[in-house]
Amino acid sequence: MGKLDDLIRKNYELSKKLTPENDEIYTNIVCYLRTSGMDELEAEEIIQDILGMMLEAQKRGEEIEQVIGNDYRAFCDSVIEAAHPKRFSWRKLFSDLEIVVIVISLLWLLDIIFFYLPQMFKQGRLILDFQVSLGFLINTAIILLASVLIVKYIGKTSFKDSKEKRQGHKWRQFVLLWVIISCIIALLGLIRYKLNPFVFFSVKMYYLAAVFAGLYLLLRAVKEKLPVN
Repeated sequence: MGKLDDLIRKNYELSKKLTPENDEIYTNIVCYLRTSGMDELEAEEIIQDILGMMLEAQKRGEEIEQVIGNDYRAFCDSVIEAAHPKRFSWRKLFSDLEIVVIVISLLWLLDIIFFYLPQMFKQGRLILDFQVSLGFLINTAIILLASVLIVKYIGKTSFKDSKEKRQGHKWRQFVLLWVIISCIIALLGLIRYKLNPFVFFSVKMYYLAAVFAGLYLLLRAVKEKLPVN
């Protein structure tokens, strides 16, 4: 287990000690910092420090506002500014590439489960050739873009006023996301139906599995060796 994974696990375990009110604030802080563009290891170390401050304040019976103020977003922005995140970071680049490999691998597995396995059962034979089609490539690009936008949206909508949530703002957000996701799924289905016949090349599934696994392990190993700053 790497240092980042260990930090995430420790922070998760410690966060269980927070009161429900402080846990909601902490969750918003975590979402904001993790989607801020900071190096993920540095962000997790800062999250650990903030969590420690919150737990100490909780022990003293103090409100969290006495420690970090009333404007949680401004507090997070000041923390990010003090960290001086670089415009370009090799660690961040390798982290993003690692996520891309994971997403593409998951989409590939879903394609096998929902389209290739039914064909295997129908034809009664094992299909090992995966066809890399125009539909698959476009769908992959759309899902990657949608994932980035959703993550940014989650970060930017942190710290919404609790009054707005009580008035149904959170419910409206859920409905909006559900509509957007439903539209994306329908679009992906249409693209696959129309463009899947346009095949660029075929490759053995076990070769692809080896490539995805190798790329993931290589990117992760290189990232762990790179300095945070």
